Amino acid sequence: MKKLFIMVPSLVLLLFLSSCAESSTLEKIGMVTTVGYDKKEDGEIHTTTLILETDPQSMDSTNVLSSDSLTSKGARIEINLKSPKKLESGQLRVALYGEDLAEDGLINLADTLSRDHSISDLTFLAVVEGSAGELLKHKYAQFSDAGQYVYKEIEQNIKGEVIPSPTLHETLHDYYSVGVDPVLPLLKVEDDMINITGMALFKGDRMVGRIPPRDSFYVKLVSDRFKAGNFEITFKNGENQALLPSEPPSSDIAVALDTIKSKSEIKLVDPKSLEFDLNIQINARLQEINRNVDLKKNENLAIIEKKLSKKITNEIEDLIGYSQSKSSDVFGFGEEYRTKAIHSNLTDEEWHDLFKDIKVNVNIDFVIIRTGVVE
Repeated sequence: MKKLFIMVPSLVLLLFLSSCAESSTLEKIGMVTTVGYDKKEDGEIHTTTLILETDPQSMDSTNVLSSDSLTSKGARIEINLKSPKKLESGQLRVALYGEDLAEDGLINLADTLSRDHSISDLTFLAVVEGSAGELLKHKYAQFSDAGQYVYKEIEQNIKGEVIPSPTLHETLHDYYSVGVDPVLPLLKVEDDMINITGMALFKGDRMVGRIPPRDSFYVKLVSDRFKAGNFEITFKNGENQALLPSEPPSSDIAVALDTIKSKSEIKLVDPKSLEFDLNIQINARLQEINRNVDLKKNENLAIIEKKLSKKITNEIEDLIGYSQSKSSDVFGFGEEYRTKAIHSNLTDEEWHDLFKDIKVNVNIDFVIIRTGVVE
């Protein structure tokens, strides 16, 4: 019994001391949650780090420190000299790259992150129109933590299947794989908000073009499978098989689609002529239409399906043509070519030259499975 009386207070004291030690350790660590890189004219890199503030007496939830150096690790050393706490990268969630730096190439900075064992390969990467540092330093009226703001915005658009996932692992996979190029979200500060303004197309590790947000849907449609998503698209009333015979052919009709399920397949038809078949099957529910159309009539649904198939086909063909003009294969046609055409020694440079001349036959099978009305 005496031993029990002695052990209980000892255990309580041990737990108390352990909790104090942990608290003391957290107060001495600066957890980096977001980092931004910008190009300087003298060849140095301007690095901005957003540090989560763990001091309960602090007025701000985050602290921002910046430094200039020739390497990201050198900048980290400089920033540590300015910080009262030892910086740790284990909680890094987002890495941002200024547009000028992305156009020069970002693989060295991304590769450095991947070689840090404390950094998750699920860290998001994104390109900023303008300065990445200014985006992190900006004071937002509705958000005190810019890093968390960016992370949540990218995360929810990935889950909503609006944009392809831009993790560190996926970006480096596309960079090091012959026959496919990376694509990253484009961010911009507009009206005191951080907006996703589109996607940055890469040729290797260099940003070479940009596409609007709606085209990111088509990139994901071609290279991935939709399980659930939302999309709005417009098409012309047209002369042949007009949906609204009483209105002009040039009238725009808009529809909103949800619960999209798709399956895409890229097939190499002829390796000599570089001809591919792109077959995409789409099942969707027509949730809304901005005109008075009787959706209970099967003939009207058939017209809508035909017009949507044509519109999506044309827009994907235009997007592929734009990507070819930039020699950026974000769809992965090169991977199909490399595996099927017995070109085991194919290089990125060779494929970028070949990609400009490929022919793609886009075949869309669009089916409306429900209309959102009582049937």
